[in-house]
Amino acid sequence: MNELTKLGKKKTILISISILLVSIHTIYFYHALRPEIETKKLIQQIVRFLLTIGLLVMVYKGKNWAKIVSLILFTLALLGALVGFGTLEAPFLNKIPLIIMIIVYSIAIYHFGFDKSFKEFFNYQNNFIEVSGSIKDPKQIMETDRFWQIIEVSKSKSNGDYEKQQNELEKELLKLSGIEILEFDNKFRTLRGEIYSWDFWAAAYIINGGCSDDSFSDFRGWLIGQGKTIYNSAINDIETLSILKETNNGDWEGLSYVPTDAYKKKTGRDIPEGIQENFEISGEEWEENENELKSKFPKLWKQFGIK
Repeated sequence: MNELTKLGKKKTILISISILLVSIHTIYFYHALRPEIETKKLIQQIVRFLLTIGLLVMVYKGKNWAKIVSLILFTLALLGALVGFGTLEAPFLNKIPLIIMIIVYSIAIYHFGFDKSFKEFFNYQNNFIEVSGSIKDPKQIMETDRFWQIIEVSKSKSNGDYEKQQNELEKELLKLSGIEILEFDNKFRTLRGEIYSWDFWAAAYIINGGCSDDSFSDFRGWLIGQGKTIYNSAINDIETLSILKETNNGDWEGLSYVPTDAYKKKTGRDIPEGIQENFEISGEEWEENENELKSKFPKLWKQFGIK
């Protein structure tokens, strides 16, 4: 939960309490002006008070219907208070409760209808309920075409800037639901696991002039970020990577972390454990030897090999 969300939560609680206090005062004020308590009226008022509590609780939980009903009721209450203030023939001090009602309901209407912090908190509550109540299978994977479409959008908007692509990808993921972000991450890690091979490690080694275990993981995430065509072409023939003009100087870290960060921002919680990524490396191991690597991938070596 970020600071804006926390502010929205705090203001929602305070405004809800203020509304309930106004309701209590209205009940008290009504009966204080009469020689005796009207039991039937009091019961009706208590029922309305309890319904108001229930409605505010539903708003707090992120229920959109409750927010709409609340805005309608607060607007009617505000109009009633304004009419009462303008028509009631009484000393000014006796009108103070109406002034308080006008202020409280005006603030409530603005907060629930327009306040940015409430919108942030309301969305957080919606996502919290959605994620906690709807994830039946945390291993669901995003459909392939949709996954690559999101990657392509982030790439096209970044104009070759890898750091900017990470920001653009996060923007695209934040448009999704928490569940969809999890599905995207599952697909991402599936694709990254599919190229956990000695051949791809050799390619990363040649391109960067060396490649550690962590760097190889980052390389595979970076390669996914290059898009469907480059990724699939490399699977069919790793030597096609020799046509790449830009490899970000081997600084491949970052893209793999975006789904996790986006999920946290979207839901306020850590991303659930999804699919088990493949960590069994495939293929034939090679020696860190110039001649072997040059022989293994001559085109890659010609383009990126140590000069």
